[in-house]
Amino acid sequence: MKYKDEDYEYERRRRELEQRKRVRPDAGAAAQRRTSQSRTAQSRSGSQRTGSTRSAASGAARKTSQTAGRRPMGVDPYDRTRRTGTAGRSYEYEDMSSRKRQPASAGQKGKRPLSPKAKKKRRIRRALFAVEGLLLVLVIAGVFVISLWDRIQPPTFAEKDVHINDLSEQTMESMSGYRTIAVFGRDEVGTHSDVIMIVNINNETKEVSLTSVLRDTYWNVPDITNGIEDKYAKANNAYHTGGDLGALNALNKNLDLSITEYVTVNWYAVAQVVDLLGGMEIDVPESMMDEINGYITNTQENTISDATGLGKGTTQIDGPGLQTLDGVQTVAYCRIRHNNGGDDGRTQRQREVVGMILEKLKQCSPTKLIEICNAVFPEVSTNLTLADVLALVPDVGKYSITSMSAFPYHQVDAYVESSGSVKVPLGLAEDVTELHANLFGDTSYTPSSTVQQISNKIEELTGYSAEDRTE
Repeated sequence: MKYKDEDYEYERRRRELEQRKRVRPDAGAAAQRRTSQSRTAQSRSGSQRTGSTRSAASGAARKTSQTAGRRPMGVDPYDRTRRTGTAGRSYEYEDMSSRKRQPASAGQKGKRPLSPKAKKKRRIRRALFAVEGLLLVLVIAGVFVISLWDRIQPPTFAEKDVHINDLSEQTMESMSGYRTIAVFGRDEVGTHSDVIMIVNINNETKEVSLTSVLRDTYWNVPDITNGIEDKYAKANNAYHTGGDLGALNALNKNLDLSITEYVTVNWYAVAQVVDLLGGMEIDVPESMMDEINGYITNTQENTISDATGLGKGTTQIDGPGLQTLDGVQTVAYCRIRHNNGGDDGRTQRQREVVGMILEKLKQCSPTKLIEICNAVFPEVSTNLTLADVLALVPDVGKYSITSMSAFPYHQVDAYVESSGSVKVPLGLAEDVTELHANLFGDTSYTPSSTVQQISNKIEELTGYSAEDRTE
């Protein structure tokens, strides 16, 4: 039910009249006496009434104006069937007491139009509210991301502790336009690094190159635990004796690099990422069927979360062909090496899976990325700061893997009494020269005295050199 303005006017007058009657019981008789006196006075002065036509018209106009908005006596102001309006502005109300105004028709306005100044103030006020809301969202998001980042295992050493060879100014300048990060993948017991990968990012073009160092590469492995610098063993032994710092020192010392940033993950972290991304579509060849299910069983038994101590479930693969592998199956696929390319084939599959993961991450929504971070961060060790990662995020969609390779470029399988079966570089200094040309475009690079000494020592211990290359 809606009511009009005239309904209120009528109700107000009726209530005033009732109030006067309650205050003065003889109000009705007094009103009758005044009315009788007025009529007598009018009859006596009727013959003497004068005035101009304009005055009479003016009086009539005032009377019409005063009574125009009044409701005729005897009409119920609460009549729900009445739908009359006035020629001017007319409003209807839902509630007689609160007077919530609503336009009676689509063409009538219930509010006065705002002035330009008021409109400007309203726009400014709304803009300020929007900015404050955005800042609040950013603060909440920042606190949430920081809380996630705190779950990462922090480094146990400072950047100044990382070994870097005495490099020439030209070599340092050639590497200045790139960001180079070492990635280590721990084995099932967490004491060796099955994966040793150099991720090199061109800061200008956003091109990414992945270089895998064969884990059985025979070179200098400084033992920081015992302070032995002149130790030669497999490349993955550096992580075994010195952890993340020992592995970084070995890369820098043997390859004339200046890497100070690293990321270390376990099998559980890789499996979690793959599962949250919906699995990896991989063509499993027939030649792997004798090995892959055995690796799946072993991987499932040893894929344990550092944070919770829980494992992951999986199933065996029924047969070869293109299929979607879950997290544990994908890790097992990356571990296969016997009769399938050896260590070279294994690192190739590792780089293949890393590339697939990167492409899927680029297509993820912010919500999915947060879910992945929440699940993986407790399994990661890194010295990258939150600011470092946030600096990479805006360009994540621009990154593209343009090259993949395995190092050493030239090597031979050999047996060394102190280390067993190893990969001996055929001329380490020559391969490092090629590495700098591939990663940094430095065709004038000259190996440092440290790299040259290591190369000569390997030749002395194994009897193999660049002269043994067959290509």
